[in-house]
Amino acid sequence: MTKDQILERLIEIDIIYREPAKFFSRSAGNFYCDIKKACGYPDILNALADLIGEKLQEDENCIAVSGYGGLPLGAVVASRFNRKLVTVRKMGKKHGPRGLIDGYVPTKNDIVVILDDVLATGDSIRSTITSIQEMKVKISRAIIVVEIEKVELPIPYEFLFSIDEILKSGLNRG
Repeated sequence: MTKDQILERLIEIDIIYREPAKFFSRSAGNFYCDIKKACGYPDILNALADLIGEKLQEDENCIAVSGYGGLPLGAVVASRFNRKLVTVRKMGKKHGPRGLIDGYVPTKNDIVVILDDVLATGDSIRSTITSIQEMKVKISRAIIVVEIEKVELPIPYEFLFSIDEILKSGLNRG
C-alpha cells in the first residue's frame, strides 16, 4: 500500500474526531487524532509497519516503544523486520522482575529507534529516552506515525504523516 493509499484508509476509518478533546499530555484542542484505531485494521497496521521498516537503517537493531499507542505497531515492525523489541513502562512493576523495561533489554552494543504513534508535546519520547539512556545505549532517532506539533527533542525524529496532511486530506475527501 502506498503512503497515499494509507492516508485514504486512515480517513475512511475516521481517525479524526472533530470535537473538543482533552489531550493526555496537554490541554484541550478542537480535534483528536485516534491513530490507535488503525491498529484494528490489519491492512493499515501492516502498511504502516512497512513504511517504517523502509526507513530503518541496517545497524538499527532495536525498536523501543512506550505506552499503549506504540506497542502494537512496534511489535509488528520488530517482527517483520527482525528487530528486537524494547517495551518501556512509565512506572516500574511491583511484581516479578522490577524495572521499566520489558521484552529485550538493550546493551551498549545496540542501536535503538524509538517508535511512537503521535507526537504532540514530546513528553512520551523524552521519558523513553531517559529510561533507555540509563543503559548507556545509542538512540539513533525516533519515528512517529503522526506529528501533531513540531517539537524540539534531544534526538532527531521523522514522521510518516503530519496532522495538517491528514486534516487536508479529510477535508478534500468530503
